[in-house]
Amino acid sequence: MCGRFTLTAAPETISKTFRVPFDIPYSPRYNIAPGQDVPVIVGDESGRLLKVMCWGLIPHWAKDASRGSKLINARAETVLTKPSFRDSFRFRRRCLVPADGFYEWKREGKKSTPYRIALPGKEVFAFAGLWDRWDSPEGSVFSFTIITTEANESMKEIHNRMPVILSDEEEYIEWLETGDLRALKKILRPYEGRLHIYPVSKLVNSPKNDMPELILEETAR
Repeated sequence: MCGRFTLTAAPETISKTFRVPFDIPYSPRYNIAPGQDVPVIVGDESGRLLKVMCWGLIPHWAKDASRGSKLINARAETVLTKPSFRDSFRFRRRCLVPADGFYEWKREGKKSTPYRIALPGKEVFAFAGLWDRWDSPEGSVFSFTIITTEANESMKEIHNRMPVILSDEEEYIEWLETGDLRALKKILRPYEGRLHIYPVSKLVNSPKNDMPELILEETAR
């Protein structure tokens, strides 16, 4: 599962890394939670665009917006078969979700310890995502979900799932542009690089908290 993440990189860094114009309102985020608006990157005939979307996918065929709160993640193993995700996966409603870290909670009995996971040497990277547009009488809602896969060896000590991480331009191009579903499925694998995993303050437990202190290593135990 991926239920919280961070995006604190400078707009110039995001623009350069993903080769996309940065033309949306932005401030660093230290505790992004489901239901919140987030910048994501989509592709169209003119190139890549940054769009602000709500985290929690509402399928275009949904009767109401309530499904979004249940669809913050899509399992890599079933994106081709689940009705909520298969159209977005097949018909290029795929997106890059910029991030520079994510949180996960390690459970030991009744105790739960939050950890932040980042990529050493990477100021910003992307999660593989899917998006959709839901139309209502009040207007259109754009929303997205983050794809998860099995945890790699580093993450297994914390949780059995992790987001699909894309970390270079070749993967960004393939995810946004290819129509080869077999090639796309091969991308949806556990991250093979190194991870920086460290404990953080329990203040991150509340989505109301969103400040730089949340990404600092918690050393006093």
